[in-house]
Amino acid sequence: MQNKELKSTYYQVYLESFLDSNNDGIGDMNGLASKMSILGQVGFNYVFVSDIFGEKDGKTDFNQINPILGDDKAIVNLYWKAKKNRIKVILDFESRALIDSFGQDDFIGEFEKIIKKYHELGIRGIRILETDYLKEIYQDKFEEILKNLRQICLDQEILFVGEIADIDLIKDDNLLDMVYYSKASDLIEKNSYGKFYRLLDSLQNNIKDKDIHYGLDLTNTSHPRIMDKILGETGDTLALSKALAIMMITMGIVPIFYQGEEIEAKAEYELDIEKIKDSEIKEAYEKFIESGLDKDQALEKIKRETNFSSKLAMRWDPTALGGFSKVENYYGDMINLDNNYKDYLKDADSFIFYLNELIMLRKRESAFGLGDYEKIFLDDSVYVYKKSYKDTTYLILINLTDDFYELDEKISEMMAEGEVILNNNQDYEPEILDAYQALLIKL
Repeated sequence: MQNKELKSTYYQVYLESFLDSNNDGIGDMNGLASKMSILGQVGFNYVFVSDIFGEKDGKTDFNQINPILGDDKAIVNLYWKAKKNRIKVILDFESRALIDSFGQDDFIGEFEKIIKKYHELGIRGIRILETDYLKEIYQDKFEEILKNLRQICLDQEILFVGEIADIDLIKDDNLLDMVYYSKASDLIEKNSYGKFYRLLDSLQNNIKDKDIHYGLDLTNTSHPRIMDKILGETGDTLALSKALAIMMITMGIVPIFYQGEEIEAKAEYELDIEKIKDSEIKEAYEKFIESGLDKDQALEKIKRETNFSSKLAMRWDPTALGGFSKVENYYGDMINLDNNYKDYLKDADSFIFYLNELIMLRKRESAFGLGDYEKIFLDDSVYVYKKSYKDTTYLILINLTDDFYELDEKISEMMAEGEVILNNNQDYEPEILDAYQALLIKL
């Protein structure tokens, strides 16, 4: 990966819930294209787009876009709107669907045809989801297959990203431009972050030792939103959002934000199960009821433990339908009118502006995307590390718990010698980190 790709911040979209441009209640490619200027203003340079292909004879048809979402012309429109705002589009491919559609023997040749087609339409990167499945299929030829796929992408001058569940499958930088890890959220338990911090530590050490580049998100369509998982109905959403963003932006790991995180989206409104058309959500609800939960308890489980909140329609304005569409969306009315783009873009104190400041900082300061990493301390509550590039060094301190934390004297001494660049809390004491507090200190 080039330096500009490592210093950039990435955004991922679930088209069906992003923006409906033709008032059928389902988000689409033209809806995404119409908001590229806003995503560019926030500072994103790459956008992952998922689940866009049609079907033929019961299999994924990679030659056509799902007509509900758009067509080839819509991809070209998306490309030009993205390019105008200095954004590149990365297209997602499911590994199981690829093998099912192309077959094991013809996979490479058919894949090359598809990549050439979408490159000509303007796609500038591809991400293969569940790349581990290729290991299951090809066994000892797994690395050879990845090298062939990467060479196809190199020939087209596009980014090659692979989702890997088993990080140890990738041992060097010759197989993927970026290793995408989507399961970090599985390691997060409220007020118990040791496993999560150790993952971040190991990935950053791999960047240094093996020159492997990683991308990581905290929310995607397979998980509940991180705000729902950590905070539930109560808690300081803005403080936690800022703490997580400081951590994501300052690590060597490429930061990937999921749609809505820039407006602190969460499942924070009433839920009418009768209006939801998602069969998986309805099935989960019925199982919760069968287990003995009452209706309210089952609905809370839906919000906090399923991917319901990650599929909710984006809130673009404070109207009843959130500006997502002029007709009711897939998940019913949007009862809570808070957390919407229109209001947040008028509020300089909103998280959008804070995130933009961090993204610009990552682009300016090479210490974060390119610099050396050193772990100072971590336990179940706090993660402290340094990032350095040439003669510039930063100390980053993260407390994701809902309680204050007394710091070690050696860390306090380091803090006292530096200049506070960012602090998401009004208070600052070199001896204590408050709940959900994050600090960026230049040493």
